[in-house]
Amino acid sequence: MSKVLEKLIRSPIVPMLLFILLVSFFAFSLYDPQDEKQILARTFLLLLAALTFTWYVLVKRFNKKNPENRLRSAGLVPSEFLDTDEGQQWITFKACRNVYIFFSVGLPIAAGACFLFSGFVLTPFIVIGVLGVGQYLVYWQTIRKLNKY
Repeated sequence: MSKVLEKLIRSPIVPMLLFILLVSFFAFSLYDPQDEKQILARTFLLLLAALTFTWYVLVKRFNKKNPENRLRSAGLVPSEFLDTDEGQQWITFKACRNVYIFFSVGLPIAAGACFLFSGFVLTPFIVIGVLGVGQYLVYWQTIRKLNKY
């Protein structure tokens, strides 16, 4: 059970889901307060709060059972950057390089999409959402490939 929990917490699934819920909340918050989509905004905010709380509790429980292999529940520096092993540092470097390449291509496309679809109020949120999810996918795809999961 703890291996599954550790794999889930270290995977991009939870941060990606939190990011999608946050972008969805902001996007639906733009609608008129009388609009029924405000219910969706509140639902996304509730889901975001519940998932964040659940994640925090699961990390605390895991850290209590595995003090030698602690996970960080929050922080500015991701746990991947704390690796002292040279092999892991190289893998992290390659993954960050691929994310950098993704953004060097994705940001001009995102700017063009925001310009072309400027009449649609949700365009910036959709573009930011795609860039955020894309970043997680590129990073973790590279990590998985180089670690040969």
